[in-house]
Amino acid sequence: MKNGIGNFIFAVSALALGGCMVGPDYVPPTAEIAKEDLSEKHFFRDDGLWKEATPLESLPKGNWWKVFNDPVLDSLLEQCKKNNPTLAAAFYRVEQARQNARMDESQLYPQMNGNASFTRVASSRNDTLTYPQYDKWTTGFGMTWDLDLFGRVMSIIESDVATAQATLDAYNSLMLSMQAQIARTYFSIRQYYSEVDLLVRTLKVRKEQTELIENRVKLDFASDLDLQRAIEQEAEAAAQLSAVKRSIALARNNIAILLGTTPSKLVLDDAPLGNVLPKLPEAVPSQLLERRPDIAAAEREVYAANARIGAAQAGFFPTISISANTDLSANKIDKLINSSSFAWGVSPQIYIPIFQAGRIYAQKQVALAAHKETLENYKATVLAAIGEVENAMSSINLLKDEYAKRADVTKASKNVYELTRKQYDLGFVDYFSVSDASRLALINERAQISLRGDRFRACVDFIAAIGGGWELDEEEMQKRSGIKPGMYEAGKDFGSVEN
Repeated sequence: MKNGIGNFIFAVSALALGGCMVGPDYVPPTAEIAKEDLSEKHFFRDDGLWKEATPLESLPKGNWWKVFNDPVLDSLLEQCKKNNPTLAAAFYRVEQARQNARMDESQLYPQMNGNASFTRVASSRNDTLTYPQYDKWTTGFGMTWDLDLFGRVMSIIESDVATAQATLDAYNSLMLSMQAQIARTYFSIRQYYSEVDLLVRTLKVRKEQTELIENRVKLDFASDLDLQRAIEQEAEAAAQLSAVKRSIALARNNIAILLGTTPSKLVLDDAPLGNVLPKLPEAVPSQLLERRPDIAAAEREVYAANARIGAAQAGFFPTISISANTDLSANKIDKLINSSSFAWGVSPQIYIPIFQAGRIYAQKQVALAAHKETLENYKATVLAAIGEVENAMSSINLLKDEYAKRADVTKASKNVYELTRKQYDLGFVDYFSVSDASRLALINERAQISLRGDRFRACVDFIAAIGGGWELDEEEMQKRSGIKPGMYEAGKDFGSVEN
């Protein structure tokens, strides 16, 4: 009898270990997307620098913000990484996903438990039992093992692991998004401080002009209309200065929240925006599949949905479980530890679904539809990435030309103002011409400062669009003129989650 039970357990163990998974094989969606949606025709600004992509989302992105060579920005983004509560919450979502996978993995193995009990029973005196009252002491071990013959649990585990990887990629994507948002806001603040510097100087000049016109009115060299125009110009400059200061306050508040602190604790100087833009490499758009964490997350979601099809498919097949127990049982505790008290039992069970009224079929159809949904979401993510790269590349190229033209406009408007002032002093034009020339000069100079901020923000958008930084091998770098190897020094992956 014992040999028969042993042979049975050995047989089912072999079946469990050699069980097959009934779900479909996973076909990475990148194979089709790389040929269609990521084909070279979608990147007409790539200038022949196309590179076939391979999924390497774990490549280290490094501290991409170092290219701006701004210690203040470095400090802000490091604080965001360490202190932002939303990022911390995303980190713990990753931990939850990891532990969920471990919990489901435990279903592959036998579940063992220990037990101990004491029972005192008093029977009815009208019963025919010899012992109307007795004690029962029991202790032992039990085991339950659900055999994964058709890969249901393995499919669930694969889905859990892919979901955990997708959650980690979503964490990296959120970090990149937040840090890019901080960088854009930071350069906006620097732009505002440049405008403050301009408006403070302008307001000082406007006040001097108002005093000058007042004196000219007293001498009958100017009219009250000229004085009111001068007062209007001074008040307008003061109002614009207040508006810019309000923008600075709101932007500082936004940065403080992203840093996980209160605005009162944010330390940020009032330095204006610089003129030196970072040197960026030529874009290689097909590297999107290697670098962007949101695309990596979408691909892992497709994999997880594919694995869930296998779990649903396994519902059509039988399930087998084995329960076994070994106990010591006696009516007196001093007889419990005795070979005569030993008892055991083995209970193999099989469950075969015969009629479920379409429930299992519907479960599989749900899994199939969910897989198609994640695949379409993946395609949408890739297409959105293409659009972001194209927009960033267009902005960088076209803003450069616009900024150069705007500089010419600003210079010309300043010359017009100076010439109009001289003509007014000589009595050739009225003060309206002076005030209008001054107004246009201020508008054009502020527009140029705004464009300078747009150029810095476009650089941030470009880096975020390619997944946050870049890293090329030495051979690849040597093929490209004007790109120094030092630009590609790898840093620590800011998106990694430590165990």
